Amino acid sequence: MSTVDIVSSKDIRLISVISVVHLFSHFYQLTLAPVFPLIKAEMGLSNVELGLLVTVFFIASAVFQTPAGFLVDRFGARPVLIFGLGLLSSAVACYSLVPNYQFFLVLTFLAGAGNSVFHPADYSLMNNLVSPKLMGRAFSFHTNGGHLGFALGPAVMAILAANLGWRDATGIVGVIGLILTFALIIGGSKLFEGSQSKLSGDSVKNSKEKILHHPLSISVLVRPSIIAFFIFFTVLSMGLIGMQNFTPIALVSGRGFDLLSANGALTGFLIGAPIGIFIGGYIADKIKKQDFVALICITVAGGLIFIIPIFRFDGVFLFSQFLIAGLFFGLALPNRDMVVRRFTAKEASGRVFGFVYGGLDTGAAITPVIYGAFVDWNKPDWVFLSSGILMFMAALIIFTTARLVRQKE
Repeated sequence: MSTVDIVSSKDIRLISVISVVHLFSHFYQLTLAPVFPLIKAEMGLSNVELGLLVTVFFIASAVFQTPAGFLVDRFGARPVLIFGLGLLSSAVACYSLVPNYQFFLVLTFLAGAGNSVFHPADYSLMNNLVSPKLMGRAFSFHTNGGHLGFALGPAVMAILAANLGWRDATGIVGVIGLILTFALIIGGSKLFEGSQSKLSGDSVKNSKEKILHHPLSISVLVRPSIIAFFIFFTVLSMGLIGMQNFTPIALVSGRGFDLLSANGALTGFLIGAPIGIFIGGYIADKIKKQDFVALICITVAGGLIFIIPIFRFDGVFLFSQFLIAGLFFGLALPNRDMVVRRFTAKEASGRVFGFVYGGLDTGAAITPVIYGAFVDWNKPDWVFLSSGILMFMAALIIFTTARLVRQKE
């Protein structure tokens, strides 16, 4: 076997492991929502109480993401990732045993804390261990692993709950996560080796004195560029989450669509995005101006969403509009990740990725209230107008930040 084959096999194995783990993270984020009606009927909870379960999950995930990044930089990504997966899986498995609502809240908090490790650990592993020539594709497979988890979550939970009840359904998927956790422990460190493992080790040795003096330094997180990236992820998440979660109700209440047609239109975006992500990964590996690609693609996606209430297409034309928007949005994501990587020191990758990607959970936590108000105020068109504006703002933030930092180098 040639050196190139060895390099590729190590990287492919590592990328595969990380992508599967990321799939479980996103799957578990949608474990409860599909079975809310069953939980409500059994436990007598209100819609607000059900929504609070999700809110607590994402608040915990956002709050602990930066501390998880510090742990990654201090103790390594592998043990932190395995611990987080074990904690998340255990909490989900224990959903099946909850005796009351208060205990349910505690478990969703623990699940969110476990979920917080994935971005800092995953991106640290890829940033430090995967060949730079494959980095864009590594990011694309990792991101699509999450998208697949989102796609599988509602379908699997609906099928299991319909046949076994919501408690057995959560117990089964939680135990599967625990099995994966033990498999990663048994598999050992070889599962987490990449083509750059030795080089990464040498780099750590060369900077050992620096790290020992500043093992928990937060100075890297208060740089203007890093704060700007956090704001970028928050704004981008708000535009995306708002559009995805409220498109159906906005089309139903504002355009008179039936629920099936409204969800069908949104499906176009959900189909286009993963296709764009795969293509975007190859583009990110072949060009150097990833910030420009991110600017153009996010702007096009945001523009297509912004004009939805202006041109008022329906049927196949609206589906195509969402499809193209999703395609361009997906094209941007691996390039977005490459921009952040470019300005992140390897020895601080856990902290930086944990902090800036915490913006995703921050946006996810605050957006539903705002977009829900749009619908309550009988302004459903604002769902699309605001998402388009937010995406355009995010595109400007990442492009401007990247260019300003590059000028100072």
